[in-house]
Formats: sequence, structure tokens, C-alpha cells
Amino acid sequence: MLISLSLVLLLVLSSSEYFIVNHNISMGQMQNRFVNYLDPNSGFEIQYPIDWQKIQFTPGITQGSYNMIVNFLSPQGGASQIFREYLLVESANVTSATSNPTVFSKQEMNFLAHSFPNFTPVQINASSSLAGHKAYSVVFTYKDPIVGVGKAMSIWTTNGSKAYILSYHADSNNYYIYLPSIEKMIRSFKITAK
Repeated sequence: MLISLSLVLLLVLSSSEYFIVNHNISMGQMQNRFVNYLDPNSGFEIQYPIDWQKIQFTPGITQGSYNMIVNFLSPQGGASQIFREYLLVESANVTSATSNPTVFSKQEMNFLAHSFPNFTPVQINASSSLAGHKAYSVVFTYKDPIVGVGKAMSIWTTNGSKAYILSYHADSNNYYIYLPSIEKMIRSFKITAK
């Protein structure tokens, strides 16, 4: 009797492990499926995870002097979730004086410092690349009214008279959970404007 009970318990545990493994694989496959988003008016395309929510802004919606174009929200984690990580894509018109990536970067860092309470840069990279263009990026923490401490990564580049800014925002405790998807999204970003 003891041997058969152990065998049944082993089979039940094996079945549970099999279910968990299969469940994780199907969720992983879902998370690895990306779809294309093309915005011909703003001149770019990007891929995003199929299980993320896409929110397109009406033309003319701005944040300061930036045009808010599209926001990709991470999957809803349940009724108790109070913050969803996201990647926001914005553009800005630049003049010949500010189209230089270094000049625009100073302007962007100033904007971030004034926009986010307790803005604290964690990592600054002046030799990034975005869509094959020289780009700048910064990882920073800030005080968020919902989650307490937010963590963000912002990367930007200029192309002629337009700048493109991609910003990932997360609860600092969850920052690394979605980072692989965010990095894939950033690598997929292409400028289509001539």
C-alpha cells in the first residue's frame, strides 16, 4: 500500500510539474510573439508584444513640446495591480540648432530633471544607437505618486527636423521583469520618414 501511494503521489507531482512546464511554455510563446505597429504620419515603425495593450494618441496630444504618439502597456496582472509598466513613443520637432544629438540631449536631460520629482540618473550612455542613428539613453529613478519609486529608461535620437523619444517606465521592483521585451521593442524601432 505504501509503495502504490508513493507511486500515485509521484504521478500526481509529475502531472503537476508537466502542467506548470507546459503552461510556462505557452505563456512564454505568447510573450515572444511580437506584432508590427506602423505610424506613417510620424515616420516610424516598432514591434510590440501581442499581449500588450496599444494606446494610440490623437494627433495634437502633447507633453510639453513633445507629441505623444503611442503607448504600449504591459499585460494586466489582476485587479490588485495599481501600475502597469509601459513604453511611450513620442516625437518632437527640432530646429537646425537643436537637431544636433548632443544639443538635443542636453535639452532632454533638462526636461526629464524638471518633469520627474527626485529625478536621479542611474546610468547615462552617450553612445547608444536607435534605428541606426546615434542616440543617447538614461536610466533613472524618480518619485512616483502611485508606486513610490519609479524606474525609467529613456532613449532618443534625431533624424533631420524630428527627434524620437522612447521611454520605458516601471515600478522599480518590476523594472527588470519586462526589460527583455522593452529591449526587443527598442531594437525593432525603425525610422521610415525620409
